[in-house]
Amino acid sequence: MASTKYELSKKDRNGTSELIVRFCYDRKHSYRLHTNIWVPQTAWNPSKGKLIIPRIHGKEQKRLSQLQAKVDDLSNFLKTESIEAPQSADKNYWIKKIRFFNNGVLAEPDSATVESDIYSESSERIIDAFNAFIEARIKNDKTKRHMITTMGIVRRYILYSKGCELLKDWTGEDLADFQEFLRIEHTFFENGICKKKWAYIYKGFSKMRVPKKRGGNRIHSIMKMLRIMFNWCVRTGRIKKSPFSTFHLDSCVFGTPFYMTIDELNTLYHFDFSNRPKLAIQRDIFVLQSNLGMRVGDFYSLTSANIINDAIEYIPGKTLHDSGDVVRVPLTERAKEIINRYQSDSNKSLVPFICEQKYNDAIKVMLKLAGINRMITTLNPTTRIEERHPIWEKASSHMARRNFIGNLYAQVQDPALISSMTGHRPGSRAFERYRAIHDDIKKPILKIFD
Repeated sequence: MASTKYELSKKDRNGTSELIVRFCYDRKHSYRLHTNIWVPQTAWNPSKGKLIIPRIHGKEQKRLSQLQAKVDDLSNFLKTESIEAPQSADKNYWIKKIRFFNNGVLAEPDSATVESDIYSESSERIIDAFNAFIEARIKNDKTKRHMITTMGIVRRYILYSKGCELLKDWTGEDLADFQEFLRIEHTFFENGICKKKWAYIYKGFSKMRVPKKRGGNRIHSIMKMLRIMFNWCVRTGRIKKSPFSTFHLDSCVFGTPFYMTIDELNTLYHFDFSNRPKLAIQRDIFVLQSNLGMRVGDFYSLTSANIINDAIEYIPGKTLHDSGDVVRVPLTERAKEIINRYQSDSNKSLVPFICEQKYNDAIKVMLKLAGINRMITTLNPTTRIEERHPIWEKASSHMARRNFIGNLYAQVQDPALISSMTGHRPGSRAFERYRAIHDDIKKPILKIFD
Protein backbone atom coordinates (compact mmCIF):
# COMPACT_ATOMS: atom_id res chain seq x y z
CA MET A 1 0.00 0.00 0.00
CA ALA A 2 1.40 3.39 -1.00
CA SER A 3 2.06 5.92 1.77
CA THR A 4 2.84 9.63 2.08
CA LYS A 5 4.75 11.63 4.68
CA TYR A 6 5.23 15.40 4.62
CA GLU A 7 7.99 17.74 5.79
CA LEU A 8 8.94 21.35 5.20
CA SER A 9 11.63 22.23 2.69
CA LYS A 10 14.55 24.41 3.79
CA LYS A 11 13.61 27.10 1.29
CA ASP A 12 11.20 29.73 2.54
CA ARG A 13 9.17 32.54 1.00
CA ASN A 14 7.80 35.28 3.26
CA GLY A 15 7.44 32.98 6.25
CA THR A 16 6.12 30.04 4.23
CA SER A 17 7.87 26.87 3.12
CA GLU A 18 7.09 24.39 0.40
CA LEU A 19 5.88 20.98 1.51
CA ILE A 20 7.99 18.02 0.46
CA VAL A 21 6.24 14.68 0.26
CA ARG A 22 8.06 11.41 0.88
CA PHE A 23 6.01 9.12 -1.36
CA CYS A 24 6.54 5.40 -0.88
CA TYR A 25 5.14 3.80 -4.01
CA ASP A 26 5.95 0.23 -2.95
CA ARG A 27 8.58 -1.52 -0.86
CA LYS A 28 11.32 -0.86 -3.40
CA HIS A 29 10.50 2.68 -4.51
CA SER A 30 10.43 5.81 -2.37
CA TYR A 31 10.65 9.33 -3.79
CA ARG A 32 11.12 12.78 -2.26
CA LEU A 33 8.92 15.12 -4.31
CA HIS A 34 8.20 18.85 -4.35
CA THR A 35 4.46 19.58 -4.01
CA ASN A 36 4.34 23.31 -4.88
CA ILE A 37 2.09 23.65 -1.81
CA TRP A 38 3.36 26.44 0.46
CA VAL A 39 2.35 26.54 4.12
CA PRO A 40 3.10 28.89 7.05
CA GLN A 41 6.14 27.63 8.95
CA THR A 42 4.63 28.59 12.31
CA ALA A 43 1.48 26.53 11.62
CA TRP A 44 3.30 23.31 10.78
CA ASN A 45 3.44 20.42 13.26
CA PRO A 46 6.54 18.39 12.31
CA SER A 47 5.77 15.48 14.62
CA LYS A 48 2.31 14.92 13.13
CA GLY A 49 3.24 16.03 9.62
CA LYS A 50 0.21 18.28 9.29
CA LEU A 51 -0.99 21.82 9.86
CA ILE A 52 -2.11 23.12 13.25
CA ILE A 53 -5.70 24.33 12.77
CA PRO A 54 -6.81 26.97 15.33
CA ARG A 55 -10.00 26.17 17.23
CA ILE A 56 -11.33 29.72 17.00
CA HIS A 57 -13.52 30.27 13.96
CA GLY A 58 -12.15 32.88 11.58
CA LYS A 59 -10.32 33.51 8.34
CA GLU A 60 -7.11 31.85 9.59
CA GLN A 61 -8.96 28.66 10.54
CA LYS A 62 -10.64 28.55 7.15
CA ARG A 63 -7.38 29.23 5.26
CA LEU A 64 -5.42 26.55 7.11
CA SER A 65 -8.29 24.06 6.86
CA GLN A 66 -8.36 24.54 3.10
CA LEU A 67 -4.58 24.07 2.91
CA GLN A 68 -4.76 20.87 4.96
CA ALA A 69 -7.61 19.62 2.78
CA LYS A 70 -5.43 20.15 -0.29
CA VAL A 71 -2.58 18.23 1.34
CA ASP A 72 -4.97 15.38 2.19
CA ASP A 73 -6.35 15.44 -1.36
CA LEU A 74 -2.81 15.11 -2.73
CA SER A 75 -2.18 12.07 -0.52
CA ASN A 76 -5.41 10.42 -1.69
CA PHE A 77 -4.62 11.32 -5.29
CA LEU A 78 -1.14 9.74 -5.17
CA LYS A 79 -2.42 6.61 -3.44
CA THR A 80 -5.22 6.23 -5.99
CA GLU A 81 -2.87 6.76 -8.92
CA SER A 82 -0.44 4.18 -7.51
CA ILE A 83 -3.09 1.46 -7.96
CA GLU A 84 -2.89 1.67 -11.77
CA ALA A 85 0.64 3.02 -12.15
CA PRO A 86 2.78 1.14 -14.71
CA GLN A 87 5.82 -0.82 -13.58
CA SER A 88 7.99 1.73 -15.37
CA ALA A 89 6.77 4.55 -13.10
CA ASP A 90 9.83 6.51 -11.92
CA LYS A 91 10.39 9.77 -10.07
CA ASN A 92 9.73 11.82 -13.22
CA TYR A 93 6.39 10.03 -13.62
CA TRP A 94 5.28 11.12 -10.14
CA ILE A 95 6.56 14.68 -10.68
CA LYS A 96 4.22 14.87 -13.67
CA LYS A 97 1.38 13.46 -11.60
CA ILE A 98 1.81 16.15 -8.93
CA ARG A 99 1.96 18.80 -11.66
CA PHE A 100 -1.29 17.39 -13.01
CA PHE A 101 -2.86 17.50 -9.52
CA ASN A 102 -1.92 21.18 -9.11
CA ASN A 103 -2.65 22.43 -12.61
CA GLY A 104 -5.04 19.95 -14.17
CA VAL A 105 -2.66 19.37 -17.07
CA LEU A 106 0.17 16.97 -17.81
CA ALA A 107 3.31 18.64 -19.12
CA GLU A 108 4.26 15.89 -21.54
CA PRO A 109 1.39 13.49 -22.28
CA ASP A 110 2.64 10.07 -23.31
CA SER A 111 1.48 6.49 -23.44
CA ALA A 112 2.04 6.08 -19.69
CA THR A 113 -0.31 8.89 -18.71
CA VAL A 114 -2.93 9.07 -21.47
CA GLU A 115 -5.59 6.41 -21.00
CA SER A 116 -7.04 6.22 -24.52
CA ASP A 117 -7.13 7.86 -27.93
CA ILE A 118 -6.75 11.64 -28.20
CA TYR A 119 -10.11 13.27 -28.86
CA SER A 120 -10.82 16.47 -30.72
CA GLU A 121 -11.07 19.26 -28.17
CA SER A 122 -13.28 21.31 -30.48
CA SER A 123 -16.33 19.09 -30.85
CA GLU A 124 -17.10 16.75 -27.95
CA ARG A 125 -20.14 17.54 -25.84
CA ILE A 126 -19.78 17.39 -22.07
CA ILE A 127 -22.68 14.92 -21.80
CA ASP A 128 -20.95 12.55 -24.24
CA ALA A 129 -17.76 12.85 -22.18
CA PHE A 130 -19.76 12.13 -19.02
CA ASN A 131 -21.23 8.96 -20.54
CA ALA A 132 -17.79 7.81 -21.70
CA PHE A 133 -16.34 8.47 -18.25
CA ILE A 134 -19.10 6.53 -16.46
CA GLU A 135 -18.72 3.61 -18.87
CA ALA A 136 -14.92 3.52 -18.62
CA ARG A 137 -14.25 4.29 -14.98
CA ILE A 138 -17.27 3.81 -12.68
CA LYS A 139 -17.83 0.23 -11.55
CA ASN A 140 -19.60 0.72 -8.21
CA ASP A 141 -23.39 0.83 -8.72
CA LYS A 142 -24.01 3.46 -6.04
CA THR A 143 -21.27 5.74 -7.39
CA LYS A 144 -22.66 5.25 -10.90
CA ARG A 145 -26.11 6.42 -9.74
CA HIS A 146 -24.55 9.52 -8.15
CA MET A 147 -22.62 10.29 -11.36
CA ILE A 148 -25.74 9.87 -13.51
CA THR A 149 -27.58 12.25 -11.17
CA THR A 150 -24.74 14.77 -11.49
CA MET A 151 -24.86 14.44 -15.28
CA GLY A 152 -28.61 15.18 -15.18
CA ILE A 153 -27.95 18.37 -13.19
CA VAL A 154 -25.31 19.40 -15.74
CA ARG A 155 -27.85 18.85 -18.56
CA ARG A 156 -30.33 21.12 -16.79
CA TYR A 157 -27.64 23.75 -16.20
CA ILE A 158 -26.80 23.76 -19.92
CA LEU A 159 -30.43 24.60 -20.67
CA TYR A 160 -30.46 27.21 -17.88
CA SER A 161 -27.25 28.92 -19.00
CA LYS A 162 -27.91 28.50 -22.73
CA GLY A 163 -24.26 27.53 -23.17
CA CYS A 164 -21.50 25.23 -21.95
CA GLU A 165 -22.67 22.38 -24.17
CA LEU A 166 -19.17 21.62 -25.40
CA LEU A 167 -16.57 20.21 -23.03
CA LYS A 168 -13.96 22.80 -24.02
CA ASP A 169 -16.33 25.71 -23.29
CA TRP A 170 -16.23 25.27 -19.51
CA THR A 171 -14.20 27.80 -17.52
CA GLY A 172 -13.70 28.62 -13.86
CA GLU A 173 -16.42 31.27 -14.18
CA ASP A 174 -18.84 28.67 -15.54
CA LEU A 175 -18.11 26.44 -12.57
CA ALA A 176 -18.92 29.33 -10.22
CA ASP A 177 -22.18 29.89 -12.13
CA PHE A 178 -22.96 26.16 -11.99
CA GLN A 179 -22.35 26.16 -8.24
CA GLU A 180 -24.80 29.05 -7.88
CA PHE A 181 -27.32 27.05 -9.98
CA LEU A 182 -27.02 24.22 -7.45
CA ARG A 183 -27.86 26.67 -4.66
CA ILE A 184 -30.94 28.19 -6.31
CA GLU A 185 -32.47 25.37 -8.40
CA HIS A 186 -35.04 24.58 -5.70
CA THR A 187 -36.44 28.12 -6.07
CA PHE A 188 -37.57 27.27 -9.63
CA PHE A 189 -40.45 25.30 -8.03
CA GLU A 190 -43.37 26.30 -5.86
CA ASN A 191 -45.49 23.73 -4.00
CA GLY A 192 -43.85 20.98 -6.06
CA ILE A 193 -44.76 22.58 -9.40
CA CYS A 194 -42.24 24.17 -11.75
CA LYS A 195 -42.68 27.89 -12.27
CA LYS A 196 -43.67 28.83 -15.81
CA LYS A 197 -40.48 30.85 -16.32
CA TRP A 198 -38.32 27.73 -15.95
CA ALA A 199 -40.64 25.12 -17.48
CA TYR A 200 -38.50 24.85 -20.64
CA ILE A 201 -35.62 23.39 -18.59
CA TYR A 202 -37.59 20.45 -17.24
CA LYS A 203 -39.57 19.28 -20.28
CA GLY A 204 -37.27 16.30 -20.76
CA PHE A 205 -37.07 15.45 -17.07
CA SER A 206 -40.57 14.19 -16.33
CA LYS A 207 -39.38 11.44 -13.94
CA MET A 208 -36.99 13.56 -11.87
CA ARG A 209 -37.70 14.50 -8.26
CA VAL A 210 -38.38 18.11 -7.40
CA PRO A 211 -35.01 19.53 -6.27
CA LYS A 212 -34.72 20.30 -2.57
CA LYS A 213 -32.58 23.07 -1.11
CA ARG A 214 -29.00 21.79 -1.24
CA GLY A 215 -26.63 22.29 1.66
CA GLY A 216 -22.96 23.19 1.35
CA ASN A 217 -21.77 19.60 1.70
CA ARG A 218 -24.17 18.31 -0.94
CA ILE A 219 -23.03 21.03 -3.35
CA HIS A 220 -19.40 20.17 -2.57
CA SER A 221 -20.10 16.50 -3.34
CA ILE A 222 -21.61 17.33 -6.76
CA MET A 223 -18.75 19.71 -7.61
CA LYS A 224 -16.21 17.09 -6.56
CA MET A 225 -17.76 14.49 -8.87
CA LEU A 226 -17.66 17.00 -11.71
CA ARG A 227 -13.99 17.69 -10.95
CA ILE A 228 -13.19 13.97 -11.12
CA MET A 229 -14.81 13.80 -14.55
CA PHE A 230 -12.90 16.86 -15.84
CA ASN A 231 -9.59 15.48 -14.54
CA TRP A 232 -10.28 12.25 -16.42
CA CYS A 233 -11.00 14.28 -19.56
CA VAL A 234 -7.53 15.86 -19.23
CA ARG A 235 -5.93 12.46 -18.77
CA THR A 236 -7.65 11.10 -21.88
CA GLY A 237 -6.68 14.10 -24.01
CA ARG A 238 -10.22 15.43 -24.43
CA ILE A 239 -9.21 18.84 -23.07
CA LYS A 240 -5.84 20.37 -22.31
CA LYS A 241 -6.68 21.91 -18.96
CA SER A 242 -9.39 21.39 -16.36
CA PRO A 243 -11.57 24.45 -15.57
CA PHE A 244 -11.05 23.56 -11.89
CA SER A 245 -7.45 24.77 -12.21
CA THR A 246 -8.84 28.33 -11.92
CA PHE A 247 -11.70 27.54 -9.53
CA HIS A 248 -11.45 27.15 -5.75
CA LEU A 249 -13.67 24.45 -4.25
CA ASP A 250 -14.39 24.96 -0.54
CA SER A 251 -14.03 22.02 1.84
CA CYS A 252 -16.94 20.18 3.44
CA VAL A 253 -18.00 21.15 6.95
CA PHE A 254 -19.06 18.39 9.34
CA GLY A 255 -20.34 18.48 12.88
CA THR A 256 -19.06 16.17 15.63
CA PRO A 257 -20.32 12.60 15.05
CA PHE A 258 -22.81 11.30 17.60
CA TYR A 259 -23.37 7.69 18.62
CA MET A 260 -25.05 5.57 21.27
CA THR A 261 -23.12 4.56 24.37
CA ILE A 262 -22.72 0.93 25.42
CA ASP A 263 -25.26 1.52 28.24
CA GLU A 264 -27.79 2.86 25.72
CA LEU A 265 -27.22 -0.12 23.42
CA ASN A 266 -27.73 -2.48 26.36
CA THR A 267 -30.92 -0.65 27.35
CA LEU A 268 -32.24 -0.98 23.80
CA TYR A 269 -31.30 -4.66 23.52
CA HIS A 270 -33.03 -5.62 26.78
CA PHE A 271 -36.12 -3.44 26.29
CA ASP A 272 -39.38 -5.41 26.13
CA PHE A 273 -40.87 -5.14 22.64
CA SER A 274 -43.14 -8.19 23.05
CA ASN A 275 -46.14 -6.08 22.04
CA ARG A 276 -44.28 -4.98 18.89
CA PRO A 277 -42.68 -8.22 17.60
CA LYS A 278 -41.73 -6.80 14.20
CA LEU A 279 -39.99 -3.88 15.92
CA ALA A 280 -38.14 -6.34 18.16
CA ILE A 281 -36.70 -8.01 15.05
CA GLN A 282 -35.43 -4.71 13.65
CA ARG A 283 -34.03 -3.87 17.11
CA ASP A 284 -31.96 -7.05 16.98
CA ILE A 285 -30.78 -6.23 13.47
CA PHE A 286 -29.71 -2.72 14.52
CA VAL A 287 -27.80 -4.08 17.53
CA LEU A 288 -26.14 -6.66 15.25
CA GLN A 289 -25.09 -3.90 12.82
CA SER A 290 -23.68 -1.94 15.78
CA ASN A 291 -21.59 -5.01 16.64
CA LEU A 292 -20.25 -5.29 13.07
CA GLY A 293 -19.77 -1.62 12.11
CA MET A 294 -20.75 -2.16 8.48
CA ARG A 295 -22.24 0.24 5.96
CA VAL A 296 -25.89 -0.65 5.48
CA GLY A 297 -25.37 -1.67 1.83
CA ASP A 298 -22.72 -4.22 2.82
CA PHE A 299 -24.76 -5.29 5.86
CA TYR A 300 -27.83 -6.04 3.74
CA SER A 301 -25.81 -8.25 1.39
CA LEU A 302 -24.68 -10.64 4.16
CA THR A 303 -25.58 -14.32 4.08
CA SER A 304 -24.48 -17.25 6.24
CA ALA A 305 -21.68 -17.79 3.70
CA ASN A 306 -20.01 -14.64 5.08
CA ILE A 307 -19.46 -16.38 8.45
CA ILE A 308 -15.99 -17.92 8.43
CA ASN A 309 -14.31 -19.20 11.61
CA ASP A 310 -16.49 -17.17 14.01
CA ALA A 311 -16.08 -13.94 12.06
CA ILE A 312 -17.83 -12.02 9.31
CA GLU A 313 -15.73 -11.70 6.15
CA TYR A 314 -16.70 -9.41 3.29
CA ILE A 315 -15.30 -6.99 0.71
CA PRO A 316 -16.80 -3.49 1.15
CA GLY A 317 -18.75 -2.41 -1.91
CA LYS A 318 -17.16 1.04 -1.74
CA THR A 319 -13.67 -0.38 -2.35
CA LEU A 320 -14.62 -3.53 -4.28
CA HIS A 321 -13.20 -2.23 -7.57
CA ASP A 322 -10.24 -0.41 -5.99
CA SER A 323 -8.27 -2.29 -3.35
CA GLY A 324 -10.60 -5.29 -3.05
CA ASP A 325 -9.31 -5.89 0.49
CA VAL A 326 -11.21 -8.40 2.62
CA VAL A 327 -12.52 -7.06 5.94
CA ARG A 328 -12.82 -9.49 8.83
CA VAL A 329 -14.87 -8.71 11.96
CA PRO A 330 -14.86 -11.31 14.77
CA LEU A 331 -18.37 -12.12 16.03
CA THR A 332 -19.21 -11.12 19.61
CA GLU A 333 -21.33 -13.43 21.76
CA ARG A 334 -24.28 -11.05 21.33
CA ALA A 335 -23.84 -11.05 17.54
CA LYS A 336 -23.82 -14.87 17.52
CA GLU A 337 -26.93 -14.91 19.70
CA ILE A 338 -28.83 -12.65 17.27
CA ILE A 339 -27.69 -14.53 14.14
CA ASN A 340 -28.64 -17.90 15.63
CA ARG A 341 -32.05 -16.53 16.57
CA TYR A 342 -32.97 -15.92 12.93
CA GLN A 343 -31.00 -18.58 11.07
CA SER A 344 -33.03 -21.12 9.11
CA ASP A 345 -32.77 -23.01 5.85
CA SER A 346 -35.39 -20.72 4.29
CA ASN A 347 -33.49 -17.51 5.06
CA LYS A 348 -31.25 -16.47 2.18
CA SER A 349 -30.00 -13.38 4.00
CA LEU A 350 -28.22 -13.43 7.36
CA VAL A 351 -31.19 -11.90 9.22
CA PRO A 352 -34.70 -10.80 8.06
CA PHE A 353 -33.95 -7.41 6.49
CA ILE A 354 -36.63 -4.95 5.40
CA CYS A 355 -36.22 -2.02 2.98
CA GLU A 356 -33.69 0.59 4.15
CA GLN A 357 -36.24 3.40 4.57
CA LYS A 358 -38.50 1.27 6.80
CA TYR A 359 -35.42 0.14 8.73
CA ASN A 360 -34.46 3.78 9.38
CA ASP A 361 -38.02 4.58 10.47
CA ALA A 362 -38.02 1.58 12.84
CA ILE A 363 -34.73 2.70 14.43
CA LYS A 364 -36.23 6.07 15.38
CA VAL A 365 -39.36 4.46 16.82
CA MET A 366 -37.47 1.80 18.84
CA LEU A 367 -35.11 4.34 20.42
CA LYS A 368 -38.00 6.64 21.35
CA LEU A 369 -40.01 3.81 22.92
CA ALA A 370 -36.94 2.61 24.84
CA GLY A 371 -36.53 6.10 26.34
CA ILE A 372 -33.20 6.77 24.66
CA ASN A 373 -33.65 10.53 24.30
CA ARG A 374 -30.27 12.02 25.27
CA MET A 375 -29.92 15.50 23.72
CA ILE A 376 -27.26 15.85 21.04
CA THR A 377 -25.85 18.86 19.19
CA THR A 378 -25.76 18.60 15.40
CA LEU A 379 -24.84 20.86 12.50
CA ASN A 380 -27.67 21.40 10.02
CA PRO A 381 -26.04 20.52 6.66
CA THR A 382 -28.23 22.96 4.74
CA THR A 383 -28.27 26.03 6.99
CA ARG A 384 -24.89 25.32 8.72
CA ILE A 385 -26.61 26.29 12.00
CA GLU A 386 -26.12 24.39 15.28
CA GLU A 387 -29.21 22.46 16.42
CA ARG A 388 -30.15 20.28 19.42
CA HIS A 389 -32.30 17.15 19.16
CA PRO A 390 -33.06 14.00 21.18
CA ILE A 391 -30.79 11.31 19.73
CA TRP A 392 -33.70 9.19 18.46
CA GLU A 393 -34.78 11.98 16.08
CA LYS A 394 -31.46 11.85 14.21
CA ALA A 395 -30.87 8.10 14.47
CA SER A 396 -30.45 6.02 11.31
CA SER A 397 -28.80 2.84 10.10
CA HIS A 398 -25.52 4.72 9.64
CA MET A 399 -25.48 5.49 13.37
CA ALA A 400 -24.86 1.77 13.93
CA ARG A 401 -21.52 2.21 12.16
CA ARG A 402 -20.72 5.16 14.41
CA ASN A 403 -21.75 3.11 17.46
CA PHE A 404 -19.12 0.56 16.52
CA ILE A 405 -16.31 3.05 15.81
CA GLY A 406 -17.04 5.51 18.63
CA ASN A 407 -17.30 2.94 21.40
CA LEU A 408 -14.25 1.00 20.25
CA TYR A 409 -12.17 4.16 20.02
CA ALA A 410 -13.21 5.09 23.55
CA GLN A 411 -11.52 1.87 24.69
CA VAL A 412 -8.60 1.54 22.28
CA GLN A 413 -7.21 4.67 20.61
CA ASP A 414 -5.79 2.73 17.65
CA PRO A 415 -7.21 3.94 14.31
CA ALA A 416 -5.37 1.23 12.35
CA LEU A 417 -6.90 -1.56 14.45
CA ILE A 418 -10.44 -0.17 14.21
CA SER A 419 -10.26 0.77 10.52
CA SER A 420 -9.14 -2.81 9.74
CA MET A 421 -12.65 -3.85 10.84
CA THR A 422 -14.56 -0.99 9.17
CA GLY A 423 -13.02 -1.05 5.70
CA HIS A 424 -11.59 2.49 5.88
CA ARG A 425 -8.34 3.07 4.05
CA PRO A 426 -5.27 4.03 6.12
CA GLY A 427 -5.33 7.78 6.76
CA SER A 428 -8.95 8.05 5.64
CA ARG A 429 -10.41 11.51 6.24
CA ALA A 430 -13.84 9.90 6.52
CA PHE A 431 -12.61 7.79 9.44
CA GLU A 432 -11.34 10.95 11.18
CA ARG A 433 -14.90 12.33 11.08
CA TYR A 434 -16.32 9.24 12.75
CA ARG A 435 -13.71 9.20 15.49
CA ALA A 436 -15.12 11.62 18.08
CA ILE A 437 -13.06 11.87 21.25
CA HIS A 438 -15.11 10.45 24.12
CA ASP A 439 -15.46 12.43 27.38
CA ASP A 440 -13.97 9.50 29.31
CA ILE A 441 -10.72 10.01 27.39
CA LYS A 442 -10.70 13.74 28.14
CA LYS A 443 -11.45 13.56 31.88
CA PRO A 444 -8.15 11.97 33.06
CA ILE A 445 -6.20 14.63 31.14
CA LEU A 446 -8.18 17.44 32.76
CA LYS A 447 -7.34 16.18 36.30
CA ILE A 448 -4.18 18.29 36.21
CA PHE A 449 -6.41 21.29 36.95
CA ASP A 450 -7.93 19.69 40.09
